[in-house]
Amino acid sequence: MNTPAANNPNRSYAYALTLVPGLITLWGNTMGGPWAWSNVIFVLVVVNSLEWILRQQRNNDAVTENGLPDLYVVMAIPMVLAGIGTLLWGTYKEILEGSSLVGAVLSTGFSSGSMGIVAAHEMIHRKETAWKRAGDFLLFLVMNPYFAIDHLRVHHRHVATPLDHASARYGEHFYQFLVRSIRGQWMQSLESEAERLRKAGRTPYGSGNAMIRNTLLQIPLLGVLGWIHPLLAVVYVGQALFADILLEYTNYIEHYGLERAENERVRAHHSWQSDKPFSRFMLYDLSRHADHHMYGGKPYYQLKTHEDGPTLPGGYAGLIVPVLIPPLWFRMIHPKIKAFNALRSTATS
Repeated sequence: MNTPAANNPNRSYAYALTLVPGLITLWGNTMGGPWAWSNVIFVLVVVNSLEWILRQQRNNDAVTENGLPDLYVVMAIPMVLAGIGTLLWGTYKEILEGSSLVGAVLSTGFSSGSMGIVAAHEMIHRKETAWKRAGDFLLFLVMNPYFAIDHLRVHHRHVATPLDHASARYGEHFYQFLVRSIRGQWMQSLESEAERLRKAGRTPYGSGNAMIRNTLLQIPLLGVLGWIHPLLAVVYVGQALFADILLEYTNYIEHYGLERAENERVRAHHSWQSDKPFSRFMLYDLSRHADHHMYGGKPYYQLKTHEDGPTLPGGYAGLIVPVLIPPLWFRMIHPKIKAFNALRSTATS
C-alpha cells in the first residue's frame, strides 16, 4: 500500500546518483587501459547485482523544492559533453587503444544513454522552449533526430497499441523490436514533420523539416572529426549508436506485451514499473513509467508508483542480460503478464 506523500529532502539528494556513470566514464577515458571499461563494469556488474539484491522503494514521498532536481538535469549537458570529449581526446592522443578503446566507447555510450538521453527525455517534456532546445542538443550528441518528435507526437498518443512503433509486442524479441522500432520511428517522424510543414504552407522535405535538418547537421561534425583523425568519427558514431540501442532497450522493457485499445484511456496497467532504487534515482525516476504516461507533463521528481500497475521482475540495469537472451526474457516476463492479466480480469468481473 502506498504511503501518504510526505516532504522528504533525502529524495532530491538521491538523484545525485545520475552523475555517477558520467564521473566514472571521465575517470576511465582519461586513465585508459583497463580503467576504460569502468562504467561498463559499474553498470553490468555493480548496479546489476545491487538491483537484484535491493528491495523496491515504493514510497510516494514528495521532494523538497530546493532546485537540486533541475540542477541534476542541467548537469547532463556538461557531463555528456565531457564524456564524449575525453573519449575523442583519449583516442587522438592514443591513450585509448585496442580493447581499452572499445571499453571507452561502450562506457561513454552508457553515460550518453543513461544520463544524456534520459535527461533529454525530461527536457523535451518541459513547456519552456529553452528546456526543449537543451533536450534536442543532447539528442544531437547521440545522433538521434527522431526521438523527440516520435515520443511527443506518437508514443504518448498511441502507447501500447499497434500504432506505436516504440511499444514491444508480446512474443517479439529485442532484436526484432530494435529494427522495427528505429525504422518505424524514423519514418513516422519524417512524415510527421513533413505534414506539419505542409499545413504551414512550407516545403515538407526542406531544411524546416527537423528530421532532415538534424540529420544533415551531423555531416559537417563527422567531416571535421574525420579530417582530424578518421578514428575520431568512428568512436563518436560508436558511442552514439550504443546510446541509441540503450534507448531502444528501455523502450522495449517499458511496455513489453501490454495492450491498449486505441480509444482506451492510458492507465497504469499500460506501462511496466520498477521501484528498484538504482533504476529510480540513477535514471531520473524513468522507471516510474506508468505515472509518466498518465501525466506526461509531471516533473520526474514528482512521479509516483501505482499499486495497480505491473512491476518488472528487476531493475533496468538488471534486465539487460535477460533481454539479450530472448528465451530467458520470455521465461521471466510471460508468467508475470499472464498473472497480471488474470488479476485484472478477476478485479473487473
